[in-house]
Amino acid sequence: MFRSSLMKSVSVFLLLDQITKIQSLVYGTPVENCRSMVPQHDYYLPQWMDPPPYNLSASVILTNTTTTQFNVTLFAKHGATFKGFFIQARSLTGDRADAILGSFEPVVDNRIAHLINCPDGANNAATHNLNLPKRFVTFVWNPPANFEGKFYFVATVVAEYKQFWIGIETPALSIMEQQAKDTGNI
Repeated sequence: MFRSSLMKSVSVFLLLDQITKIQSLVYGTPVENCRSMVPQHDYYLPQWMDPPPYNLSASVILTNTTTTQFNVTLFAKHGATFKGFFIQARSLTGDRADAILGSFEPVVDNRIAHLINCPDGANNAATHNLNLPKRFVTFVWNPPANFEGKFYFVATVVAEYKQFWIGIETPALSIMEQQAKDTGNI
């Protein structure tokens, strides 16, 4: 009797564990993946041989002596779609190299995406809400106060559970205080 009860309890625990994992995938990237940005999709590996059918771009939308903001867009090429994504900004500067930087503005349509708090930050990563097909997503990103230096945006994109790409990057970008004050350029 005890053994039967124990087996049922273990089975329920394992089932709940699997449901939690599935829910994490459907509703975005869990915080545990902030550093690696690699989806925990059983034993499936990222696509290495094929170039990703996705592009990540960033452009300045506002700059003045106190504020700089960037539009960050992930889009599918050639009619492709994606179901999941995870986007961050990473530093290329000094002792903060590879640190997750800045914060994203609140999401306009929370059916599509939400922000998560990776370690040492708030709203410093964007991920999907529902794993429905998407052609593009756009976010507004703010660098940390008084940040000067180089950085880039990086994304993980999931087409299907078994098919995903990691390390989709923008070219390096930079924010230089004097440059922003003198010309308004980044």
